[in-house]
Amino acid sequence: MIVYFRLSYLNKYGLKNSLFGFLAVWLLMGCEDVIDVDLPTSETKLVIDALIGFNDNDGDPITVGQVKLTLTAPFLEEEVPPALNATVNIVDEEAGQLFNLSESEPGVFTTGFPELQFNRDYTLIVNYEGEVYTATQQLNRSPLIDNVEQGDGFLFDEEEETEVEVTFTDLPGERNYYLFSFGFDNFLVIDDEFFEDSQLTFSYFYENVEPGDLLVITLFGIDKDFATYADLALVQSGEDGGGPFATPPATVRGNILNETNPNNFPFGYFAISEFDAQLLTVE
Repeated sequence: MIVYFRLSYLNKYGLKNSLFGFLAVWLLMGCEDVIDVDLPTSETKLVIDALIGFNDNDGDPITVGQVKLTLTAPFLEEEVPPALNATVNIVDEEAGQLFNLSESEPGVFTTGFPELQFNRDYTLIVNYEGEVYTATQQLNRSPLIDNVEQGDGFLFDEEEETEVEVTFTDLPGERNYYLFSFGFDNFLVIDDEFFEDSQLTFSYFYENVEPGDLLVITLFGIDKDFATYADLALVQSGEDGGGPFATPPATVRGNILNETNPNNFPFGYFAISEFDAQLLTVE
């Protein structure tokens, strides 16, 4: 579990979750008869979570990513079923070249990505059960992380929390949006509105990490549309339910279209981001 430095989220969602837990226990203690409840069901939809990352790696470029295809599950269903027998391609629109992605496990495609370049359109094409889903994106730039170091501050509990101070410099001359990943399926969206063209240092607080644990902090450059989508997904997942690539409990429309049947839209998002990552060993 991770504690955010944004107290508004902690107060809002921590209180709500505690209240729900109390009500659940109270109801179970007060009921002796078994009650069957007909839970609402909805049409199964395809979920396409696609993020491709690029790093220049000092002139030896790295392209990594994942396209994950799943299906929406009934309410209270714990397992999320993969979407089977799909094909996934990415088209470099400028070169007119099509790349076939390979499936590493059911519904997960992790190899076959093109060598990414800036200012080019890349189109994701998913064929599933006779329908074609597409989205087109360009590679978004990201700055480097200037510094990551362990601090000695805390929010609530000095014994349980570990502070990590992160410093990076905003890309100059434009409005920017960033997505930070702190590991453990926890993410933070940042808008440079109040520190444009400047350096920013902020603290992030982990709970229940031990000396010797390795933390991975990753910075992605994203566009405004993905920032909006990720913010909505994070709020609906309660900040620690899998981040922007977890199926949210309510409808959050992404940027992927169903070209065959527009009314049968998918969930999920296709993003291409330059990234930088820093490692920190907890002391």
